[in-house]
Amino acid sequence: MPSTTGLASTKLFSPLKLGSITLKHRVIMAPLTRVRSPEHIPNENVVEYYRQRASEGGGNYPGAPGVFTPEQRRAWKKVTDAVHEKGGFMYAQLWHVGRAAHPSSLGGRQPLAPSAGKISTGMAYFTPKGPQPYVEAREMTLSDIADTISDYVHAAKLCIEAGFDGIEIHNANGYLLDQFLCDNINHRTDSYGGSVENRARLTLEVTDAVAAAIGADRVGIRFSPFGFFQGTQTSDILGQYGYVMEQLDSRGLAYIHVIEPRQDLQASEDKKIQRLRDVAKSRGVSEEDLLSIRPFREVVKNTPLLTNGGFNTTNVAPVVEKGEADGIVYGRYFISNPDLPERLAKGLELTPYNRDTFYSAGNEVDEQEE
Repeated sequence: MPSTTGLASTKLFSPLKLGSITLKHRVIMAPLTRVRSPEHIPNENVVEYYRQRASEGGGNYPGAPGVFTPEQRRAWKKVTDAVHEKGGFMYAQLWHVGRAAHPSSLGGRQPLAPSAGKISTGMAYFTPKGPQPYVEAREMTLSDIADTISDYVHAAKLCIEAGFDGIEIHNANGYLLDQFLCDNINHRTDSYGGSVENRARLTLEVTDAVAAAIGADRVGIRFSPFGFFQGTQTSDILGQYGYVMEQLDSRGLAYIHVIEPRQDLQASEDKKIQRLRDVAKSRGVSEEDLLSIRPFREVVKNTPLLTNGGFNTTNVAPVVEKGEADGIVYGRYFISNPDLPERLAKGLELTPYNRDTFYSAGNEVDEQEE
């Protein structure tokens, strides 16, 4: 991307307090699926990867690093130490992929979901044998739900022991907690299904349990209200996600992270926008409300709001200047530009990203040499 006027003098490069930490700028690296950790244990490549991207500020998949064993905790400590040495901060994103998992990655066990069913399109991409068809997931029992909440707490505690500054709960992109919110997936008739409040129950219980264990000011959470990935399609986007964010806004969290409507993990930006327009028309909802995060900015009044999706050098500063969001989260451009904050500040050209390397198991340089 061509160089532009530097953004160092804009609000994007002013301090931002997120719970227990204060960033020196508002350019934040997104949680990304990087499958470069054999046996789910971060290695020296992971240490160097995050060290390169640190600046003053900013297990269900094979190869994805986990954080549920002492060995993983010790390995992550090397990563967080490297980030802290450069004056950076680091949160760990905790996820449970639910029905998106495959038995071959679960020791033969059946995936879990709010209700029985399977993803009807696409393939389970991350398995030991490559892409495989999705399988039928088993409806979670109340004991399964209680165990899952305990698992989040256990992992969060290990993260703090490993030196992370906090954790982000992954409630986006069609993974387990997002599956509970979506009424086209969650068909339960107990206290975790049916009403908007019931479908939000697990998200709130996980958040409260983790906050009680490590402190609410060390907890963030991520949502993709406008997403369709992995079969998600909530019938009342603003009502469902607005409710859960409003509830979380009173809990003293470090931040709430919302993915932009235009962002899609598979479709182009134009196709995603058109699909949202079609949804708005079919449901009698204002297009404006489904093409902007503004409705959620209106309910998130006490918690820093971060946003991610489709940002570059030209469209980022106004979002922060106008107060539409408090911080900007980059993913793809951080992969190809480890020094992204400096480039944005000075108006330097951004290196294009290479999608073919996003989910590869090795280093990009090694792959190009082969």
